[in-house]
Amino acid sequence: MRIRARYRTVVLGLIAAATLASCGYYRTSSRTAGDIKKIAIPYLKNETPEPEIELEITDKIIEGIIKDNTLEVVADSEADAILEGSVIDYQNVPFTFNKVPDASDIQAEQYRLLVGLRISLFNPAENTYIWENKNIRAQADYYLETTSDQDYDHALKEVFREIVESILSTTIQEW
Repeated sequence: MRIRARYRTVVLGLIAAATLASCGYYRTSSRTAGDIKKIAIPYLKNETPEPEIELEITDKIIEGIIKDNTLEVVADSEADAILEGSVIDYQNVPFTFNKVPDASDIQAEQYRLLVGLRISLFNPAENTYIWENKNIRAQADYYLETTSDQDYDHALKEVFREIVESILSTTIQEW
């Protein structure tokens, strides 16, 4: 019994030492290469045929970052970093189909909204990019005819939420 107790003590001691030692290698620094506290978010460019989608997405990104309250949204001249980019993809496509009763036709039942961005984070003080040309894609499905909250507006809100989360995790998430 004494040998087992001693063995257990040694094993537990080694596990505790390994756990404590591994904590020394864990970093809690941000992925943003420096102390970014203030960010400027000029309007994105629109490379899609969807009119003014860049305005709506930019506004939602600003709202999301303000709501997150980790970074302060400021003018370019005051910013530690500037978020630049383009809306490169906007698709609103039929996703599932349904056969029309008493007809040989099929009609779209569910749609998929896809939005893609290409963005970069610029450091104006050093005139360099912190990261660049990151592709962000978000999607949500909705029904054309529904009495629930699974409509186009809800899908658009979900796409915006995913985009903001992706930008925030790339910009400020700590490891």
